[in-house]
Amino acid sequence: MRDLSSFLIDTFVTGMGRLLLREMNEHDPPEILALVIGLAFWALLIFLVWAVMLGW
Repeated sequence: MRDLSSFLIDTFVTGMGRLLLREMNEHDPPEILALVIGLAFWALLIFLVWAVMLGW
């Protein structure tokens, strides 16, 4: 059984990366590419929330 951190990474980070790559017509993306795209998405989202909270 996988631990909690690998489950969350696989579900949220890599899953979001796969979803975004499918939107760009990449139907079978490599795992590392989905991970990188997912990390970039969540980093951008966190930055935007932080900027809104600071009132930029």
